[in-house]
Amino acid sequence: MESASIEYVIERDCNLTQIGGLLDNKGYGIATRKDSPYRNPLSHAILKLHENGVLLQLKERWWKQKKGGGQCTEETKKSSSVNNLSIDHVGGVFVVLLGGLSFSFLVAIFEFVWKARKDSH
Repeated sequence: MESASIEYVIERDCNLTQIGGLLDNKGYGIATRKDSPYRNPLSHAILKLHENGVLLQLKERWWKQKKGGGQCTEETKKSSSVNNLSIDHVGGVFVVLLGGLSFSFLVAIFEFVWKARKDSH
């Protein structure tokens, strides 16, 4: 998901959290016809709204205040515990890996012995 959607969803569902930072940061665009007289005035107006903080206020209003946003307080976000990944959690992977490695060595030894016996007769 892109960052705006993630922020919107985690404001409404306290069981969700965002892990890590953003992979990429891109803005939105508004399409106009080629050589449209509205292109530059639109761009300047959007930049002015951004500089004045109006876009941030609108985001706060619609992401955190309206339509069910803001249900998750900082306390509920912090109370959801995240367990660190330890060897206890991934130990089974190493057991399977060692089992497969042992089995492949046994098969290799068996093939070597089989070929040596076959060549000697």
